[in-house]
Amino acid sequence: MKYLLTGGGTGGHVYPALALADEIRRHRPDAEFLYIGLAKKLESWVVPGRGYPIQFVHSRPCPRSSSPWSWLAFSLTLGLGVAKAIFLVLRFRPQVIIGTGGYASAPALFAHGFLGKLGLSKAKVFIYEPNAFPGMLNQVVGRLADRVGLAFEQAARWFDMRRVAVVGYPVRRELLNLDRRASRQRLGIAADKQVVLVFGGSGGARVINEAVTDALPLLQDRSDLLILHITGRYAGPDYNAPRDTERRIVQLRLEGDISRWYRRFDYMEEIQDAYAAADLVVCRGGASTLTEICICGLPALIVPLATASEDHQALNARELERSGAARVIYQEAFWSDGGVRSGVDGRRLAGEILEILDAPQKRRAMAASASSVPLKNSLQLMLGEIERMVQGRRTSSLSLEFPLPSNELPGDPNALLGWVRQRIEEAGSVDNLEHEEWVYWCYQADRLLVDDGWYEIPLGRRNVGIKLAGLLKYQKRLPLLLKILRDRRRAGVLQRLFGGDFIHGGILRRNAIEFGIGLLGAGDDEVEKALLESLKDDPYFEVRAAAAKALGQLFDTGEPIETALLQALKDRSPGVVIQAIRALGRIGMRPGILGHLERFYLHSNWQFRQEVTTALKLLGQRGVLTPDEVMAAADQILVSSPYFEPGFPLAENLRELVGFIDRAAADKSGRRKALER
Repeated sequence: MKYLLTGGGTGGHVYPALALADEIRRHRPDAEFLYIGLAKKLESWVVPGRGYPIQFVHSRPCPRSSSPWSWLAFSLTLGLGVAKAIFLVLRFRPQVIIGTGGYASAPALFAHGFLGKLGLSKAKVFIYEPNAFPGMLNQVVGRLADRVGLAFEQAARWFDMRRVAVVGYPVRRELLNLDRRASRQRLGIAADKQVVLVFGGSGGARVINEAVTDALPLLQDRSDLLILHITGRYAGPDYNAPRDTERRIVQLRLEGDISRWYRRFDYMEEIQDAYAAADLVVCRGGASTLTEICICGLPALIVPLATASEDHQALNARELERSGAARVIYQEAFWSDGGVRSGVDGRRLAGEILEILDAPQKRRAMAASASSVPLKNSLQLMLGEIERMVQGRRTSSLSLEFPLPSNELPGDPNALLGWVRQRIEEAGSVDNLEHEEWVYWCYQADRLLVDDGWYEIPLGRRNVGIKLAGLLKYQKRLPLLLKILRDRRRAGVLQRLFGGDFIHGGILRRNAIEFGIGLLGAGDDEVEKALLESLKDDPYFEVRAAAAKALGQLFDTGEPIETALLQALKDRSPGVVIQAIRALGRIGMRPGILGHLERFYLHSNWQFRQEVTTALKLLGQRGVLTPDEVMAAADQILVSSPYFEPGFPLAENLRELVGFIDRAAADKSGRRKALER
């Protein structure tokens, strides 16, 4: 029997295929295998190392943006990959094709689909989906599959129910029978050491590598601690995992021999020894990683990949957190090197590690919860389904409510914003939300804030992140919003062609004030400085108008603010002038303020007269102007303001102003008579 395996890029796709191949080989020693994957990815060295032949094709991830260039590059690359895969399938002639997902498997599966239409491929196809929310590729190629194996029952709603079987997640047999004492002896670890295993998946994770190195100064004094840190072998133009991690450690200038409490590895082939030796794991939220740590019964600190498709890593991590087996540490957005980046605070990571290590009872409870999660006979279940598929027998029927009710957040950013707004309204306020729910939504805001795709959904994902941060009262993101507002880097030629001026466009800067800073309600010195700068020289009039409005709302008074607002009365944009007048009504204190407002009494633009009327009323109510001063100003405005019915705004404001004057005059007359008596 010939088996063609395909799937790669990450361990979550490679290791299930290899685990299944090993199990098939145990039962069918004469089976022939061919693996189709990508060069320079994990499978390029792991698959040959396990004794399986491999061939490489071209492929790349499906674009998540609307950029035509991204789609063109994707189509050309995939086309070349499919052409090569057609040749490989015709030459190998497999009876069974096993796809474990990832864009690396697309060429082989599409090649089979094409050849099948021509009658040139008779192979049976088994697709494995490890996530509760299937990847885009598996949703498409699931139609080509004779059988679909699922790790989570709820994923069945995306496939033909008659072909679906729930099989759990396959892990290598060596993970099922770990020996803690023997593994520690092989690694040279003393029995009294508390071991923290840190890794970011097969390729490593920059965020985790940087966070753990930043945490080292806070962990070095623990004599009972040993950190096993697997950086991964990733080496790209912007980041080299082993080299950059080593450089960061050198820059820390840690004293003494750190090898007694910290060991770094590029890759660990026999990771089962590290699992067996560990007391706590810091890892990503991929299905393969989480299944393995649960099989091993290990408590975990999970840092989900913020850019994972459909945010499946965070969904996986939250499920484990609900079960009590793990804690989730979400990546956060922050400003670094002139841009928005995503990362984890090393101090927080160190604190979480020490808190769990210092609570043995809690750690044991987390380990017990982890052990109860996964199926432990997944390999046998998968092999059984493949055998039934080859024999033409149907899988056992799956009883499933369709469609399943879903508590997942919508994937579209604008829909997410509306959904969160509705939840806050239902709760009555942000403060009434459950803390875990609020934290997760703040993480969603961070995911969007990091995205710099200005050409995507209206105004870009970062714009929605700004609105979400304000809506959630996410005060921790105020410094980042100020950085975005004050960022004056020029946009590229293409962005300027579509109306952009700076990297962070005018509408985005305006929303940083109106929906970010304004909703957060913060009025400190940095906010004042940023708003004054924007009011003075931002080239986009809506930004200047928003700055004037925010100054009037967030601050009581102040000489620099009032001076800036008075200067804004000369702005060339009516929208800015209107907001400046309104703000002066709220916070203006200068005795000579009437001299600045009187130019608008008889202005041809009725909106100016309306705002001046409101400002005069507020200034009178606050005692900045006397009733006589307000009355004299009102008389001049009334000269050019005819009465309209019904409810003309200027007339309504004038009526209120006259009412204020009448009440003030009556009060003055009453006090005079009282004095005469």
